[in-house]
Amino acid sequence: MADSSYDYFFSGPHDDARRLIDQALVHEGYRLEAMPNGTTKAVRGSLAASLLVGGLAGRGFHVVLYVQYFVDDHDRLVARISRELGLAAVKGGAIGAARAHSAFVEAATALGHAAAWTEQMAQGGWPGTAPGTAPVAGQAPDAGQATTPST
Repeated sequence: MADSSYDYFFSGPHDDARRLIDQALVHEGYRLEAMPNGTTKAVRGSLAASLLVGGLAGRGFHVVLYVQYFVDDHDRLVARISRELGLAAVKGGAIGAARAHSAFVEAATALGHAAAWTEQMAQGGWPGTAPGTAPVAGQAPDAGQATTPST
């Protein structure tokens, strides 16, 4: 199905983690579709616009990602985000391939931030906040730490 992927590990209740993953992808502009095998298909943009104007479709460029779910030996939810390589170049040439790569990196980064957030919450919360709470909006976490994804 896919040629490029990243795995992210989520602490806490699995249903809550899946909702957080869904929220992160929707925030990035994806429409979500549950597949029969448990995978989530995330689609952004328009196939018609991508075929018509190629990579010049901007954020409207058609991108398809997949999120598969597993549970590891530590009972953490593992979310594998993946994409198919090559189709973007067919839809939009070199510009389309670059747009699809950027969209994949943005979505992967959003999931990485969400995973870091669940791990921090499992460890008792952010420094300077009450256990189980995130920083107040506008309050920056310590340098080098991920932030809560916006919803």
